[in-house]
Amino acid sequence: MAYRYLILMIALATVKINLTESRQSEKRRWKSDKSLYSHYVNICDIQDRVSKVHCYCENIKIKTATKADCWVFNGGIAEDDPFWSNFYSQPMIEKLSFNVRADGGLTYIPSKIIVRLERLRNINIQYANIYSITSFAFTNSTSLRDVMLPKNKIVKLEKMSFAHLIMLSNISLVENQIFELQRDTFYDLPNLQRLYLSKNKIEVLHEGCFKHLNNLIKLDLSSNMLAVVVRETFQGLSNLISLDLRHNKLMMIGDLTFTELWSLQELYLDSNELEFISERGFGGLTQLRKLSMADNKLVMLEDNVLNDVQKLNILDLRNNNLETLKQETLQNVIENFKSNYALIALNGNKLTCDCRLLWLQKLSNETRSKRVRAALGRLSCINEVKIKSNGSNGRNDKANDTPYKSNMPLKSNFDKNYDELDGTFEDDAVYDDTFQDHEALVNLNRKEYRRKLLDIPAAELFCPTRISFEGSFSPPTQDEVKYFKSSSNKEQSISVHLLTTVLCITFISLHLKF
Repeated sequence: MAYRYLILMIALATVKINLTESRQSEKRRWKSDKSLYSHYVNICDIQDRVSKVHCYCENIKIKTATKADCWVFNGGIAEDDPFWSNFYSQPMIEKLSFNVRADGGLTYIPSKIIVRLERLRNINIQYANIYSITSFAFTNSTSLRDVMLPKNKIVKLEKMSFAHLIMLSNISLVENQIFELQRDTFYDLPNLQRLYLSKNKIEVLHEGCFKHLNNLIKLDLSSNMLAVVVRETFQGLSNLISLDLRHNKLMMIGDLTFTELWSLQELYLDSNELEFISERGFGGLTQLRKLSMADNKLVMLEDNVLNDVQKLNILDLRNNNLETLKQETLQNVIENFKSNYALIALNGNKLTCDCRLLWLQKLSNETRSKRVRAALGRLSCINEVKIKSNGSNGRNDKANDTPYKSNMPLKSNFDKNYDELDGTFEDDAVYDDTFQDHEALVNLNRKEYRRKLLDIPAAELFCPTRISFEGSFSPPTQDEVKYFKSSSNKEQSISVHLLTTVLCITFISLHLKF
């Protein structure tokens, strides 16, 4: 019994000793931490009014702040300034922003503190004078998710500017002065999903500049100076869902330009200078649902241009120069525009009121989409041309203001002059003068009459003669060509035989006469 009592006393003594040592160790660690941070200025509680940086935090106690909004004053701060070490007084910061209030106040990315703040998730710097983002400026941060760098006068992105950031999901470089994107600028960013590059001066996208961004879902290149994009531009973006190319200088879309974008659902090409889109321009976009090309210079669309985009249900073609939009162009997607959330917008074009638009009237009756019906209800087309008669325009109208009704599309100036001169040109010099004078006259006196398409009875949407003729014409088959050639040979042989017979009879009659 005494033996058991002795063992119990020893155990209790051991526990007491361990507790005492633990408390003393905790006190020593607290004193050590206090001494560690005591020589740093708490960035959330800066008392010096002439300090170059002032930060405002939601909690000013040392090691407690998770958010800091900092302002750079008084001529700025050098990259090696000892002040930067004061950020170690708040190692728990998750969101950090810098607003620069002086020219030259910040000309670099403060990489040292980004690496040391192990919980930093979001950094925002604006109004600085950062000429370039150097290689590995943000590298090796395992916590950083958002990098926002708007309005910093950035001109150049070095290779590996953004590299080895395993958690980074968003980059914004909006409203800078970047003029090109090189290869390997964005490298080893496995979780990057959104990249915003709008309102820069980008003219060149080097081949493969996005090839490492396999998980990117949104790319914004709007309001730049891009004149050309090709298939190689978008290599690596197999998961991209939304591409914004509005407000650039694109004049044409060539074959298979977007074919690398297998998952693309939204494509914005508004406010460019598009005049031509190749028949395979949208080839490969099998998932595309929204295509917006408003405010361009398109005159026509090829019949097969939308063959690959069979899921398309939103199409915006407002404010172009389209003279018609044939049913054949949208043959594969017409049924999609009858769904509840579809939209087709065509206002602001030069559509001619003829039978080629009948399918739009039918669509308005069949669609379940309120937006489609509303858009088609506002759609107008050109129905008449009015030319004043003044004795020099070649037309004898009964009254000066009698409208000239036409079921033909508006003709080019060449067609108008050809008709006025009955198709005859006796002298090139005379024709040139007549052409120029008449063109000026027609342009001055022409007035377009617009009518709401849905207000026009279907019976009045006649097919122009030229269209009817072209629609009925088809090239000859091979059998027809062979038959034509054989028939021609037979006719030629018969003609030669008859001519020979006539000559023989004539010769015999002359011989008998003499």
